[in-house]
Amino acid sequence: MAFTFIHTADWQLGKSFGQFPADIGGALRLARQSVITKIAEAAKTAGAKHVLVAGDVWDSAIPSNTTLRQPLTIMGEAAELRWWLLPGNHDPDGPDGLWDRIDAVKPENVRTLRAAEAIEIETGVFILPAPWTRIQHGQDLTDWMTTCETAKGALRIGLAHGGVRGFGSEGEGAREIIPPDRAETARLDYLALGDWHAKAEIGSRTAYPGTPEPDRHKTGARGQVLAVTLEPGKTPKIETIPTASYDWPLIELVVQPGTIKAKLSELRAELLAGHPLRQTHVRLNISGDMTVEDWAKFETFKEEMTGECASFDLRGANLVRLVVVAEDIESLDAQGSVREAAEALASRSEDEDLSREDRQIASEALRLLFRYASETA
Repeated sequence: MAFTFIHTADWQLGKSFGQFPADIGGALRLARQSVITKIAEAAKTAGAKHVLVAGDVWDSAIPSNTTLRQPLTIMGEAAELRWWLLPGNHDPDGPDGLWDRIDAVKPENVRTLRAAEAIEIETGVFILPAPWTRIQHGQDLTDWMTTCETAKGALRIGLAHGGVRGFGSEGEGAREIIPPDRAETARLDYLALGDWHAKAEIGSRTAYPGTPEPDRHKTGARGQVLAVTLEPGKTPKIETIPTASYDWPLIELVVQPGTIKAKLSELRAELLAGHPLRQTHVRLNISGDMTVEDWAKFETFKEEMTGECASFDLRGANLVRLVVVAEDIESLDAQGSVREAAEALASRSEDEDLSREDRQIASEALRLLFRYASETA
């Protein structure tokens, strides 16, 4: 008997995206809601009838009425699917009453997993959920799975939210960490996890799908869900299905004099290989050295990207050292104070007796001076 389902997590519906202008933030919130339709399409493509959401369906425990109801309506429209929703750390089943609100308005094909007990979702297929009931629970919520009994020969799917390793100080949150070998100790055919926003496989029977619609810059991060096929006694077959409307590339660009044209051409080709630029949120960390001519080319590129991309976040430009050659100085007003200022700043930017910060300030001032000179020429 083969059983296929969709494993997803970390939708965080209603996330504010307050770091962006209102129009961009609104578009990102809408994309988070619209991805539910893409997940339904992924399920249809994979031949799955069940979608398991491993926590953080909503971004907070007090979503607005619209943020609560509209996603549930979209799930209800995919009536051929069963949606299994698990409370996570962002949307715990606590005293705020979120999950009571959900149960009061959810469509028939949406099921909430509010108790740590085995649920048979199809004949011979059980979900073992580990719901959060408070933001900080102080324990490994999957521990109960080790003693849970199900029918002999049945498929056992653990569904949980949390990390398999900690990220704080030593010992911090240690009791909450999910053991990486939980699938083995609890005799699970698969452990479907949520919490990490990037896809990760923790052994052959344990995985994080990552978020289906990313919200931050990561190298190579693309939103997806996992189509998981289980057969008794066999290793799970896991297929990645892309779902995101936006890319969030994190790019490191190191430049040297004379290389900028080729580097920017390569960068543009890399960006165009993903979603259209209008659906791409770029963070570019730049470092190295540039000539005045290089910097003019980069300024043109930056203007193009700022206009064409969904957002273009440039970091480190003030640390790029401007390499000035004699021809650059000669291009300025030969008899005026502009040239004198340029010579002085160029000297300070290369003076090893000055602090790095002072050299950077001189280099930035030199860039501004050349920009001013070109605009007033």
